[in-house]
Amino acid sequence: MRTIIITLLALLSPPLIAGTVTGTVIFPKTKSSKRIAVEKYTGKISGKVAKPPAPVAGVWLSKKGLTAPAKPTAQSLDQKNYQFGKSLIVVAKGTSVSFPNKDQDYHNIYSLSKTKRFDLGRYRKNEKPAPSVVFDKPGLVELRCEIHEHMQARLLVVDSPYFAPTDEKGHFKITGIPAGTYTLNAQLDRKKKWSTTVTITAKGTTTVTLPSR
Repeated sequence: MRTIIITLLALLSPPLIAGTVTGTVIFPKTKSSKRIAVEKYTGKISGKVAKPPAPVAGVWLSKKGLTAPAKPTAQSLDQKNYQFGKSLIVVAKGTSVSFPNKDQDYHNIYSLSKTKRFDLGRYRKNEKPAPSVVFDKPGLVELRCEIHEHMQARLLVVDSPYFAPTDEKGHFKITGIPAGTYTLNAQLDRKKKWSTTVTITAKGTTTVTLPSR
């Protein structure tokens, strides 16, 4: 009887009504990088080198008691045409990330960041993939290729289930957020980080600009 009552109460309970936060991160003006694309040991690259991916920021919500999902979905960040596929990806704490090589030549992805230090060693497209890396601490991880020094990317680890990258113009949207008051955070690189308080309403959309004006 108790089980039936609990089941009926669950069915009669109103569904969780979630809100949305959207907005824009205003990127500061920076000088374009003029890193020369070369292979460290031979001084040349055998294939076509793509343009570096456009800068984007990571955006996430934080709140006391709010934590990343227990089993976040695995992610990947590839290397193609001698660049990282994206300039920045955002992942929840505990996420396993792979770094597939889609070029014919060797890559060697590593990081010396305090958030996560690792070195995958050298591997080519058709060789056994390098092992995935579990990012178990929140913070920014700066990624490099030891063989191609012009290759740079960032991985932002957040202890939250509510996050998203911006697009190239700084626009972002996070959905499925329970009503309440949160801190909205945005980070572009190691030095550029912003935050503001936001109130999410049920079925509503909160619009924010960072940095706040």
